[in-house]
Amino acid sequence: MFRLFVTYGCMIILLSVCSEVLAAEKASCKVLDKDIADSYEGECLNGLANGKGKAKGKDSYEGFFYKGLEQGEGVYRWASGDVYSGEWKEGKRTGWGKLSLPNGATYEGEWKDDVCDGNGSYNWPNGAYYEGEWKNNKRDGTGVYYGSDKAYYKGEWKEGRQHGKGFYQLPNGISLEGLWENGVFIKEARKTLEISLDRKIYEFIEEERNKTGESASDVVTRAVLCLLEGNKVSK
Repeated sequence: MFRLFVTYGCMIILLSVCSEVLAAEKASCKVLDKDIADSYEGECLNGLANGKGKAKGKDSYEGFFYKGLEQGEGVYRWASGDVYSGEWKEGKRTGWGKLSLPNGATYEGEWKDDVCDGNGSYNWPNGAYYEGEWKNNKRDGTGVYYGSDKAYYKGEWKEGRQHGKGFYQLPNGISLEGLWENGVFIKEARKTLEISLDRKIYEFIEEERNKTGESASDVVTRAVLCLLEGNKVSK
């Protein structure tokens, strides 16, 4: 009986020690992303989350870690309701992934250092849709946009606006094809200006534009100001 009691007591002590060791290991296993660092459950290496695990703070994450940061496949849920499912590298969305917003909008495509960068598609809640190239979270490169009103644009983009060569089909069937600048169809603007003004005035404006790089409205404004001041149109 005494030996049994001693053995039983040793087992209790051993279990207690093991529990304390496991608790200490769990407590020392850190997540370096402060927004999900309050609690962690999963694999560990050298005191850092490493491998598959779950972490939670004001946000939550479930997936793979490397040296304390999200890396590999994982799902991140923000307190705002945004959800990202995809690839990570050194704690940032990098690779292929999908972001879903509470309002129903979604982006699916390539990411780099936490921003949309590469090829991807975006769906707006109203039904509008874009598929093409992205840079720094903006449409940039070549892409196709379908409006909620059935309008259609295919061509070049820069910083979220039509810029370069493109084709635009309006819902009423009218189409525009040519050069765009910061979302404005330049060819159409030039046609309107040429029709509205005397040919010589139009040619002067075009000549000034070519020399200075100004827009047509800037040239006209400068010309009016100079006439009011009694000076020649020069720059």
